[in-house]
Amino acid sequence: MKKKLVPMLIGAVALIFIVIIVAIVATNLGKENKKEIITSSTLKDIIEISELSTFEAVYNGVAQVMNEKKEDETDYYVSYEATVKAGIDFEQIEIDVNNETKEIIVTMPEIQINDISVDIASLDYIFINDKANNETVAQEAYEACKEDVERESSQEDAICDLAEQNAKNVI
Repeated sequence: MKKKLVPMLIGAVALIFIVIIVAIVATNLGKENKKEIITSSTLKDIIEISELSTFEAVYNGVAQVMNEKKEDETDYYVSYEATVKAGIDFEQIEIDVNNETKEIIVTMPEIQINDISVDIASLDYIFINDKANNETVAQEAYEACKEDVERESSQEDAICDLAEQNAKNVI
């Protein structure tokens, strides 16, 4: 009895396998190759993100804080860690579709610094003027560090170059 059961099971499995293959082939033959029309408004709907950061750099710097009363004297130096993000504003991307040549032309906006974040826990001070070490030093130092990283990162061409290359790859 077991000898007759094994060939019957193999035959049943083979028959089911053939039915599945025929069903798959039949459904694929019945489908039409539909062409999809892409318009610039369709593409703009796809990329509704407003701001895209395409490069992130960690910046370690030292800011110099000058004395408010004696502008030529330094009160203290503060070292810090910051993160700089650069990218594009997606709302400024221009998309043109040429249906005759079947081309999609994407014009990217200029790369800009999107976000600067100073890690306040990383602040470390070297006081020249001990009187500057008071209750307002942390806020004052944070602002000085933020200004310093903004100034330094805006002068660094590599940040924008890498962000631009990454943005082109993403688009």
